[in-house]
Amino acid sequence: MSYRKLSSLPLQDYVKSSLSKTSLRTVKDVLLLSPLTVMNMLHLSADQCKELMDYLFSLCVPPKLSAYEMEEMEQHNSIPLGSKALDTLLHGGLLSGSLTEFVGPPGVGKTQWCLYITTKLLTAARGGVHPSAIYIDTESAVRPERIVEMMTNRYPELSSDIPQLLSRIHMFHPKTAASMLEILESLECVVVEKDAGVVIVDSIASMAVSLSSTQPKASQLSSWASKLKSLAHRLNICVVVTNQITTVHEPVPSELSLGGEPRPHPRHQVVDGRESALNQEDREVDPAAPEPHVLDHMGEGKSGRVCAIPALGNTWTHCITTRLILQYCADSAARQIVIAKSPVSPFAVFSYIITQGGITIQEKDCCYSYSGQDPGQFRIRVQEGIPLDTA
Repeated sequence: MSYRKLSSLPLQDYVKSSLSKTSLRTVKDVLLLSPLTVMNMLHLSADQCKELMDYLFSLCVPPKLSAYEMEEMEQHNSIPLGSKALDTLLHGGLLSGSLTEFVGPPGVGKTQWCLYITTKLLTAARGGVHPSAIYIDTESAVRPERIVEMMTNRYPELSSDIPQLLSRIHMFHPKTAASMLEILESLECVVVEKDAGVVIVDSIASMAVSLSSTQPKASQLSSWASKLKSLAHRLNICVVVTNQITTVHEPVPSELSLGGEPRPHPRHQVVDGRESALNQEDREVDPAAPEPHVLDHMGEGKSGRVCAIPALGNTWTHCITTRLILQYCADSAARQIVIAKSPVSPFAVFSYIITQGGITIQEKDCCYSYSGQDPGQFRIRVQEGIPLDTA
């Protein structure tokens, strides 16, 4: 809180005018000074200085809330996903004040889920207030005509209101990590000004590729996650990010191989694929951990199998509040959404299909378990390819 921009605070005009003539930019800059210095710099009376300093100090102290108040706040601004069973497990859908991640292979529907969530928010008036959405599109994957198609098919009664609904989607298109950081720094002002109910970053992984090499990528990603989680908590809104996958070679245990050298421990595993640079820093497994028993589906004598897992590594996994994994089904045209990490829900799997109206979750095709799996090492099913008839 101490790093909040002074320009984003609801201060008196004469205080803002005085601050603009100084080098003070954040709350911390002011609080590091003595009251007498602040009085002289800003030309304030003793009472005015005390009022300003007390207000700035209050911003740095987390507000006290009861459990009941927290529950009310979450329920008020949560975004339902359209499935009674799924929303029940998630305690209302996407919880406000938290950071939710959708991760999956290319083409599985991550952007479709983001657009679906956006339309759900825009078409749900809350107490007569119509919130807006902030959409940070890092891959230029959003097509306005797809949003129109979703709204037209799912909410035909709102067809005449589509232009007005589209005007409440505020888009950003950062191309570098530096431009992404600038957006995150000013995001709070934008959310307050536009009365946004959700912030979507699609995708966070594509921006991570261009992060500076002067400091560890895990540290920079943690900084981004901290800004997004702080924003969600302070303003009690939903923040959604999408992530990509990376591939790892799982070795075959030595007892399954046909002689030769023993297979390496997973901490020596080779990381490759498009996002490999994002995982090399924190992909290592604890050296003291026991070697897992890995079944080789490529046949005996093979060196191992290639598995898809969430990108950005274990540090990022600990930063997010909820992880929802999207994957392809082995024997079905439907796809699956997996609750891999959640503070309120058990490990669960639901099937869904992408339609003209957005996302349709198949209520009857679901299962859940309280045993779960490691959300950072979950093996994601990808689409291996579509055979073409060339005859």
